[in-house]
Amino acid sequence: MYSEKEIEEKILELRSELKTDRLDMSFGEIMNLYDDGDLIISPEYQRAYRWEDEQRTRFIESVLLGIPIPPIFVAEDNAGKWELVDGLQRISTILSFFGMLKNDYKGKNFFKLSKTELTKNYLENVDINHLSTKLKLTIKRAVCRVEILRWDSGFDMRYELFNRLNTGASPLTEQEIRNCVFIGKFNDLLHRLAEDEKFIDLIKPTKKQLEQMFLEEMVLRYFAVKLKYKDLYITKDIKDYLTSFMRDVNNSKIDFNYEQEEKDFYKIIDFLHTSQIHKPFRGKNNAFSPSIYETIMCFTFKFLDIYGNNLSKYKQFKKKLLDDKEFLRYAGHETSQKERLRKKISRALEILDE
Repeated sequence: MYSEKEIEEKILELRSELKTDRLDMSFGEIMNLYDDGDLIISPEYQRAYRWEDEQRTRFIESVLLGIPIPPIFVAEDNAGKWELVDGLQRISTILSFFGMLKNDYKGKNFFKLSKTELTKNYLENVDINHLSTKLKLTIKRAVCRVEILRWDSGFDMRYELFNRLNTGASPLTEQEIRNCVFIGKFNDLLHRLAEDEKFIDLIKPTKKQLEQMFLEEMVLRYFAVKLKYKDLYITKDIKDYLTSFMRDVNNSKIDFNYEQEEKDFYKIIDFLHTSQIHKPFRGKNNAFSPSIYETIMCFTFKFLDIYGNNLSKYKQFKKKLLDDKEFLRYAGHETSQKERLRKKISRALEILDE
């Protein structure tokens, strides 16, 4: 255990790395910053904008009625530009109501309000073009507290900030947070592979899973397991394991061959889809299983490397795998999670080697 002095020194050290400032700004000023490119809401963030009509209407109504709203948090980069950290739903609602959202979410611009408990049906089907100039200015002049975050540290604190500030009505999933933090070539690859029609057909995600980047997380999961990241040893949990892997790839700490890995992924998916193997990633209860998915993906890659497109032999090996008591024990919950992933994948590959 650390001494009181050591604990105090560590806390003071971390406090000194984080600098904060705050401003009261009107929504009109925030809208201008976004329009000028000085407030960054990248396409990755916009994918997470998913407030329903009722939530959007209640927020616009709150602004019109002068009801206090929570602050937004921005991170200031070296050029002085602001990156939105917390407050996406609120700021995006204002921008979309005024028809200002860019890129993929232009289709959500100029939405119409719905009926509410406070204003009854007075705002029902009303959009920005059906508000008086006075009410438009009321929204633009409404004040929002902006908390500005800066840090003098080599450690990327954005992931921690997302986790700790992400407390709204529609919290981001772990993959949406990674998606916002680790922007770059690897993140682009995850998006591209997740949009493959054959991959989507094999997993058959729900609409909510698509919105929450479930497919991107499954692609990420495949890469981490295939490359045997940290020797498949999970020190904390799978969420932390995947975040650590994505951070290391993003920071080029892992030798990741983008061209070859993309080819290998499509090779697996094409084989599984073309062969019309019935529900390859589902368990006996017919539900999609991430545990089975990651195993079958790596198992199939190794099989294709050894035996090629021999479908009958593949089915034979796959049946042997799913009937293997040792594999089923590791794939279940009888072993500790820290060891389970490693033992499960090792046993699957042993079956091929046998």
